[in-house]
Amino acid sequence: MKSLFSVFLLLLAGSAAASEPWICTDAGTRLVYEESIGGERTATLDKLVSVESDGEIRLSYTRQGQPVVERWRVYPDSTVLLIEAPEQMYELLRTMQVEEVEITARNQVLPAEMNPGEEFPGFGFTLSGQKEGERTSISVLSDRVRVVARERIKTPAGKFEATRIEYRTTTTTGDTTMEIPMTQWIAPGIGLVRQEIPVLGEITSVIELQKIIQ
Repeated sequence: MKSLFSVFLLLLAGSAAASEPWICTDAGTRLVYEESIGGERTATLDKLVSVESDGEIRLSYTRQGQPVVERWRVYPDSTVLLIEAPEQMYELLRTMQVEEVEITARNQVLPAEMNPGEEFPGFGFTLSGQKEGERTSISVLSDRVRVVARERIKTPAGKFEATRIEYRTTTTTGDTTMEIPMTQWIAPGIGLVRQEIPVLGEITSVIELQKIIQ
């Protein structure tokens, strides 16, 4: 159960209309986050923004000693996170002796305009392969995202006019299933400024923006 939660972490009062995309597009900018569980710091995530020649936005950083790249695309009507399965999930399947692994994925599409009460499809991916002649899979699926509110949020990096959205997500490995709610605050031109995932009781995993370095 603990390993499932760790894998999941590797993976957003008025109308919210983004005049800017829901991600930072300024190449060279660093977005520095602190990750904590129950108030205890567990990691610093130093995300470097780059812009590829085809317009793709990339946020590159290291987590638990492993390189991570978030890939985004910006369109007039949406900001899209291109979903990929973390390498740790592939490694988990390898330790389970699963072969011929394939992935199916659904990208996260954040509409340019979001109003409280609205819902839209979430993200998801499934890794599946063969083990002893049977199909084995791991999946992380968010069936919907709900827009909760437009509100001002204060972080160590400053105050932001952000949109609060809630995910309903299910992580499944074999016969083991975990339902994991997630709340994110996202700001136009910045992206994620705070994320909360309940772990156990009142213990919460938090990722919060600490500073923006340009």
